[in-house]
Amino acid sequence: MNNQTHFILKLSTFGIHCSLEVTINVVFIPQQLRARISACQHSCELTNIRLSLSSTPPLSHQILYRHTDRHTDRQSKYLSVSLDMEKMVQSADENGGHRSPGRRLITRDELKQHSSLPSIWIAVNNGVYDVTRWVKYHPGGEAAITNVGGRDATDLINQFHKPEVWRKKIESWYIGDLEGCSGSSSSNGPSAAITTEFRQLGQWLEENGWYIPDTMYFVKKTLYALLMFSAALYLFFDSLSVDEGKPPKYTLYLSSFLIGLFWQQSNFIGHDIGHSSVFSKGSWKHRLFGNFVGNAFTGLSISWWKHSHETHHVTTNVVSHDPDIQHLPVFAISNKMFKYVSGKGAGIFSSYWDAFMPFNQISRFLVCYQHVLYFPIMTVARVNLHAQSLIFALTHAKCKGVLKMLELSNLLVFYSWWGYLVYLCPTWSSRLLFWYIANATVGIIHVQICLSHFIMETFDEVQYQKDGESYFEYQLRTTLDVDCSRYMDWFHGGLQYQVIHHLYPRLPRHRLRSLRHKVQEIVNKYRHVQYKHFSFLYANILTLKHMRDIAKEAAKGKLVPFKDTLIFEGLNAIG
Repeated sequence: MNNQTHFILKLSTFGIHCSLEVTINVVFIPQQLRARISACQHSCELTNIRLSLSSTPPLSHQILYRHTDRHTDRQSKYLSVSLDMEKMVQSADENGGHRSPGRRLITRDELKQHSSLPSIWIAVNNGVYDVTRWVKYHPGGEAAITNVGGRDATDLINQFHKPEVWRKKIESWYIGDLEGCSGSSSSNGPSAAITTEFRQLGQWLEENGWYIPDTMYFVKKTLYALLMFSAALYLFFDSLSVDEGKPPKYTLYLSSFLIGLFWQQSNFIGHDIGHSSVFSKGSWKHRLFGNFVGNAFTGLSISWWKHSHETHHVTTNVVSHDPDIQHLPVFAISNKMFKYVSGKGAGIFSSYWDAFMPFNQISRFLVCYQHVLYFPIMTVARVNLHAQSLIFALTHAKCKGVLKMLELSNLLVFYSWWGYLVYLCPTWSSRLLFWYIANATVGIIHVQICLSHFIMETFDEVQYQKDGESYFEYQLRTTLDVDCSRYMDWFHGGLQYQVIHHLYPRLPRHRLRSLRHKVQEIVNKYRHVQYKHFSFLYANILTLKHMRDIAKEAAKGKLVPFKDTLIFEGLNAIG
């Protein structure tokens, strides 16, 4: 049943503020929205409703608004309002337009002054919020917020969080309105145009249900992984049925290969879980399932991964902030990593690790041969991730109480079953080879991850909003896709579409391929950006060539004395 009621709405659209008296119909929640509206409620009236429409004036749209009661936190109903936007804008112009009374206007210069602790402000959809007290509680880690402090984070927030989640969370932190129009780009050129198109595409995805997870898709993926694990266990125990003193059957090493693939497939699912794209609701479901798939299956802490990975998304290819490219003393993907830092020597300071990573004699030797060592190191790189997971679960301030118990108990499950299988191998040589084949096989995923970023541009600081550049342009400059047949999607697990994933990180894996052509259509309109994508083989060739070029530069770089490095301090228990 529809009920009519009378309202006076104060609207803000196209930078014009006006009041409008309308008659509304209360309706049930629709499946699709023709316009997304964010709103704040003050006392008994609805104020400053911001409209995001795909058309240009003149407009005559049915506009839908979801009202959240600030006292009960319940989303009560949708209001269907018919407005003639052309008349509304004309009326506002005649009256000079006005801003809702009592709103503080904050300039971009003032916003920039609150870019780091102890005071961090961000702008979202033209509102400014003091998020200082939320920094230490943010599930994705402090760096995900501190690195965008003092900026307009509209696109970052919208792409990473469901609208109902972030709006409910930050409403109480509102302090005023940002001067000028909302958005990551303050320019009126190509950056503003491409930002508008990508926002409209994101809005279209939201309205047409593309962000809604298909839980059964991931259940099937999990069952496929477990089937692979079951086959590995069968082959493993079959290989032990030989007379004492004889070498194990070849099926022992085939089972090790399948375990490596099982880990790879499980990590793909863990990546989906970390982005909350498996279940429609319930963060606890993602937490429990993530511990099951990540910690117990593969020995990698889901909390550690989320903490590191969200920082990577916010600071992609920023040498001092992005943990996914900070691999000294083994790898350097940019000459920025061995430039001279005043007072410290050559190297980089990692804000993620809160430590200086020097370029010294050891670094130079390894980096000079990194293009030769790249694939061999990838076969044992898993050891580093296991160590980081254990350190995070045992020592990190965010991992405490019930979460610590959950993390450690599931890691214990992993080391129990994996250690038991290695122990059952009949000889030390077979144990070592069994362990190595599994780790070398899962090392494929590390190669897949590195392909997406190693050859792309690197920066000294977070780039978007610098010189008017948008969030979307920044992701296009730092990420590439891998072309493959649909039949190879299982092998890449969604990591082949990292450009699409970085643009719209909430989009479930099974939707990524279908969105490629839409992204390509947008990029083709602009000369200043590119959508880069190569075959898996060619991307690997480019990566090795790039690392060889950096190796040549490293041979000429300045060094830090070994006694001034973290390695020396660790070996000598200093600090």
